[in-house]
Amino acid sequence: MNENRYSAAAAALPGGQLLVTGGLNQPIINVNSTELLTETGWENTVPFLSFTIAHHCMVTVNSTTVMAIGGSQGGSYSGKTHYYSTGTNSWVEGPQLKYSRDFLSCGRIRRDQESQEMSIIVAAGDDQAAYLSSTEILDEGSNEWRTGPELPFGIFYSQMVEDQRGGVVLIGGRSPSTTHLDTLFQLPHGGKNAVWTEMDQKLEMGRHAHTAFLVSDNIVDCS
Repeated sequence: MNENRYSAAAAALPGGQLLVTGGLNQPIINVNSTELLTETGWENTVPFLSFTIAHHCMVTVNSTTVMAIGGSQGGSYSGKTHYYSTGTNSWVEGPQLKYSRDFLSCGRIRRDQESQEMSIIVAAGDDQAAYLSSTEILDEGSNEWRTGPELPFGIFYSQMVEDQRGGVVLIGGRSPSTTHLDTLFQLPHGGKNAVWTEMDQKLEMGRHAHTAFLVSDNIVDCS
């Protein structure tokens, strides 16, 4: 990459491109820079953010838009969100979360049990006073986050993966009583009757501040 960074976040753009934002390049120095990975390598063609950001999350909203959510913005815990559009090559502030969240997780989930419409979900994190068990959901076309299903306990430093049925799985993290969680919690949709369920499957090794992503059953095509 063009800049060393950790506690950054990334989201996919069309054509296999990857947008990375923020992070820290020294123990206490946040950055506001962005980098775009294309077929030719890392480029600085996406405008830098007007503030430093770290410990946030990013999600692909649709084929032209990604969203940076929460984290430490300008050195303070934040609930602000920002959209990046490939059409305008610019950042625009989005609807603010109900709660400021650091070390949160986010993804896309079915709006409810009957719908195939996808919403954005954020879960868990740290608000400086406590680990959060709350979740928030932003439905398509809405300008306000709604309260989603509550997790069984507060978690931060976890990772969220979207499953193949329109739900999400929250993997690992840290809780008030456990430094490295081996748990997987599944949420099938974002409707009022949805409940987080702990899966029977466990991580072989408990972990936090990790990376997780969905892979197909056949990740190598030798044809």
